[in-house]
Amino acid sequence: MEKEEVIDINKLAGGAIQEAIHFALEECFENIKDPNTEAEKARKLTITMELKPDETRQIVKTKTTCKTTLVPVNSIVTQLLLDKNEDKIVATELLKHDPNQIDIDDLDNVIKMEREAK
Repeated sequence: MEKEEVIDINKLAGGAIQEAIHFALEECFENIKDPNTEAEKARKLTITMELKPDETRQIVKTKTTCKTTLVPVNSIVTQLLLDKNEDKIVATELLKHDPNQIDIDDLDNVIKMEREAK
């Protein structure tokens, strides 16, 4: 029996399958390096190859798909303060208090400065 040549997946479809795999890997690597994603969660690259023979079993149509499963960007959390102004509900973002800033209600502690005349 004659030894059959093994198909090189790197050369199959003119190198298009190899190119698709490299593109999907690059997509995974970019997602890993993104500081807005969780660092230690797994990313996935799934390569599916369908082989569909014809009636004679001599011709086989192949279909290769590369699919990535990436880690989503982290959620952004903030707080809103709701109030009612006349008949409308209004919302304002509740920002974290900066210790270097004074509250508007604490104006008694403000030192009034005189401007020098020019």
